[in-house]
Amino acid sequence: MSIPSRRLFITSIAILLLMQGPYIYGQLIKTISADFSREYKEGNKKETIKGSIYYQAATKKVVIKVDYPVNQWMILKGNETIIYYPDELRAFRIISRNPAYMPFFQAFISALKEDYGLTDGGYTFASYKRNGNKLVSYWNPPKKLTKILGQSTLKYIDNKLTYAESKNAKGKILSEAYFKNHILYGGTYFPIEISITKRMKSSSSLEEFILKDPQFNSSLPQEIIGFKIPTEVKVKEVKW
Repeated sequence: MSIPSRRLFITSIAILLLMQGPYIYGQLIKTISADFSREYKEGNKKETIKGSIYYQAATKKVVIKVDYPVNQWMILKGNETIIYYPDELRAFRIISRNPAYMPFFQAFISALKEDYGLTDGGYTFASYKRNGNKLVSYWNPPKKLTKILGQSTLKYIDNKLTYAESKNAKGKILSEAYFKNHILYGGTYFPIEISITKRMKSSSSLEEFILKDPQFNSSLPQEIIGFKIPTEVKVKEVKW
């Protein structure tokens, strides 16, 4: 994956993954690991990525090992992203103004939170509707962003988050996320299939990803915990 395609891979939808705390529905989540496949479509562009992803709550670090279409490592922590190509002995250190995060994994982490992480993002609860096993809740954006953002909506069926929606200040939908194929862990349902649609002024994008056999609070491989770029590899620094 090249640096330009990284802009597609690491773009925003809502709350920063690296701002999320380690508590999920009152449970202490220390680590998450899983294999994944991810497909991104925008116009005639299509990008498919497969690999493994690791999240360590204590260090707020995300490590992605891409196996397809290239051999690549990505390490995200705070405002720093490291991209390493072992086969080419190339590496980049990207320093950004804001923390780096990935829509698909951020959506998964947010789905583990009872309010989709909206409270962490400054949203406030507005109202809800209940009909049998279905629950819809509405959330108002932070006051400082009301000229840009509108209300967000969450939909649950049988205590499973199935849909999340955000609108702009004019009431137009900016993004929609659908959550499917939930698994039960510690009394909480976790979606392992997520699709995200973003609507821009002149186009729209669709991002779909599947997590395979996610593991919670299991020991991460030592190569993940202690990952370091070989000393013989020259690292190019880029600022965004």
